[in-house]
Amino acid sequence: MARRKDQAARREHLIAATLTVIARHGLNGVTMKNIAEEAGISPRLVAYYYPELDGLVEAAHQAATDRYYWSRHQVVEGELSPVEKLGRLMYSGLPRGEDLLLSQVLDEISVSASRSPMHATLMTLLFDREVSLYTAVLEVGRATQVFTLADSAEAIARNFVALEDAFGLHLLAHNSSLSLEQAEAQLASYAWAATGVRVLPTDPNLPSPAKNQA
Repeated sequence: MARRKDQAARREHLIAATLTVIARHGLNGVTMKNIAEEAGISPRLVAYYYPELDGLVEAAHQAATDRYYWSRHQVVEGELSPVEKLGRLMYSGLPRGEDLLLSQVLDEISVSASRSPMHATLMTLLFDREVSLYTAVLEVGRATQVFTLADSAEAIARNFVALEDAFGLHLLAHNSSLSLEQAEAQLASYAWAATGVRVLPTDPNLPSPAKNQA
């Protein structure tokens, strides 16, 4: 049992090192040597756990999508109003803070998704799961007459995720014409048009103002 736990911990350590290398160097810079240096072990030991580099990159991508989704899922748990949940989702959808590394990794991998069925499948799964988070919040808001939706909940949810992805791409590329604050303002503008309620991106670690005006 102890050996299995040690092996699982070693694999997690290698996945974490791979995520850092992808974020720092891009997929083209991912090598067994770079991963070994980041993990503080020998390339031979990396190869022992992951004989093929592609297998390690796939495991890292799987981990990144799971962690990113569940970090977003967590911010809408609990007894919160639809407005509070929507604001938290909007906040968590832009690259920042603890999720910045995951955003960088997912951005790097998305470039190669068209050339890899596995990467494309994982990107599709993440997109659908993110859409489901927004859809659930929007449907509750509509059912409780908090939101007056301008389109179907799913269509609006897809637009939110697509906007986040687009803004995230420019922010990670350090586009000087777009700041994080401007991206937040654009999401808030769309939220008002789509729901009829003024919703601001809300940091889940701070008390939610919940003072939104229709």
